[in-house]
Amino acid sequence: MMREQHLNTATHLKELIELFDLEWHRFSFPSFGFWRNRGWDGAGSGFELHFYIRGENTVIQDKRTISFRQGDLYYAPDNVRHSVCSDGEFDLYYLGFQFDSPDLNTRMRDLFNHVEFGQVPMSMPGLQADFRALMTELRLNRQISTMAKLYFLHIFMKIYMHQVQSTGYRNKHEQIVRQVIEDIQERLDDGGKILLPAVAERFSLNERYLNHMFKSVTGMTIGKYILSIRIERAKRLLETTSKPITEIAIVSGFYDGAHFTKTFKASESMTPQEYQKQHAYMDIPPD
Repeated sequence: MMREQHLNTATHLKELIELFDLEWHRFSFPSFGFWRNRGWDGAGSGFELHFYIRGENTVIQDKRTISFRQGDLYYAPDNVRHSVCSDGEFDLYYLGFQFDSPDLNTRMRDLFNHVEFGQVPMSMPGLQADFRALMTELRLNRQISTMAKLYFLHIFMKIYMHQVQSTGYRNKHEQIVRQVIEDIQERLDDGGKILLPAVAERFSLNERYLNHMFKSVTGMTIGKYILSIRIERAKRLLETTSKPITEIAIVSGFYDGAHFTKTFKASESMTPQEYQKQHAYMDIPPD
């Protein structure tokens, strides 16, 4: 049960990161700053992250009492009606953020409701430098800059990795698939043949089970994955060399020129010859 909960948290964190990345052009930080020793009486203006870098604090949020300490990260949703705490001995960074679309804000709110620090504080003592870097970038009035995006996403990547690692959760299938991909890539780089039975045997797995696992993680079978690697290698050679089609076929791991041409056309909707002509590789003579 606990592992399922952590799996769900990691999954929703990943979806949050993807949402921020995809819709960054619609994202903004209406408020941010540093708060020292002062209490407050009133909810924030929207979505906020709070990160405590010193001391302890107790907040009453819509009649719910929440205790914080140094290193805690907390998400305050935009629907909090009342938040109050007394003056004390604590420092925190606060970061307000939002999308310009109600639908995107609803999507973000739903995802936050499924992550750990959307319910209780999450201990993340290693985030102080990241928040400081992001605040500095925002104070330079480049709120939608590439650097702001990288700092913000880096914070969430650290949270994601912390959640995955600290709970002992590992996506076993993904780990195996990563190892299979490394194994395949190494053998392709060495010019060796890739046979599914041999791959399955090296990992002590049933062929059908391995193929099913691989597809569930990557969206394609091992055969299609290998084919895509060979096609990409061939495309690179077609783009950057004037080698004959048959030679490119053999170097890329195809049986012969005919097999290569048929497979390439099915994948790219044009023959290798047409692709090579389209990219018009020409040797540039030295000066």
